[in-house]
Amino acid sequence: MKVIICTNRTYLSELILEYLKEEIELIENHPINDELIDHIYKSNPDLILFDLFHIKKREWKFIENLTTAPSLRETPLILIIGNKTEGQIKKICEFEIFDYLIEKIFKCELIMKINKAKEIVEIKKEFNKLLTKDPLTGAYNRNFVKERIQEELSWCCLYKEPLSLALFDIDFFKRINDTYGHLSGDRILMELVSLAIDFLPNRFTIGRYGGEEFCIMMPSTNENEAIEMCEEFRQKVSDYQFHTFSGETIKLSISIGITTFYGEELITIEEIIQKADIALYKAKHLGRNRVIFEPFIVE
Repeated sequence: MKVIICTNRTYLSELILEYLKEEIELIENHPINDELIDHIYKSNPDLILFDLFHIKKREWKFIENLTTAPSLRETPLILIIGNKTEGQIKKICEFEIFDYLIEKIFKCELIMKINKAKEIVEIKKEFNKLLTKDPLTGAYNRNFVKERIQEELSWCCLYKEPLSLALFDIDFFKRINDTYGHLSGDRILMELVSLAIDFLPNRFTIGRYGGEEFCIMMPSTNENEAIEMCEEFRQKVSDYQFHTFSGETIKLSISIGITTFYGEELITIEEIIQKADIALYKAKHLGRNRVIFEPFIVE
């Protein structure tokens, strides 16, 4: 489990780190400043502890962002407040915050609330798998991916955060099916998605868009970062030994098309997918086993 502590109070962060050092695998602290949201977005924690002891309008704006950002709103948020007032509780209810702690913080209470958050998160993850995952590969299904792209596009326009989108598929996949059989094709798709999930950052969303075509949604990722990450993934696939249903090992390659949207104006899902699809077509046309970037220009 990964926990991030958001506070400007050194003694508070040191206290929580001391309480949790034997309870949580990964803990980090980040000051409450203008870089906080972007850091959390990229860090992708399992739980956020946010110090709201010194209540200012800016702090509530952070809370609003944390509870509405598409990639963060499912992350449990525990507030640390100085005292319990009716106004604060109304705000906490308004933003649907998971829980809160009142100073003085006790170790047993902190651990209890974190364990409760962990348990609920695991239950929600298992439930969501039934509704949103492709049963063969474990990638997110097409409907879920389209919903997430729509959410990220809206977020991108609101906060001018870059959104990169990639489409990739296996080169000459029909030849693999014809040579080794469809069961081998299915196994290779499963191995490919498993490789993608293990290699790519947790904040990226991997979806099965159709057949052997997959989508990678990369929030808060500019074109250079997206190209570098996808090129590393392409090379990872090229170096990997895949397995047929009968146990043989084979090598394969993928082609990847990328585009990046910078939130100039609200666009449709179809527009951004079309740009990535154009890039993928170019990658195929230029010889396959490559990454091609197609700039997104709002017409």
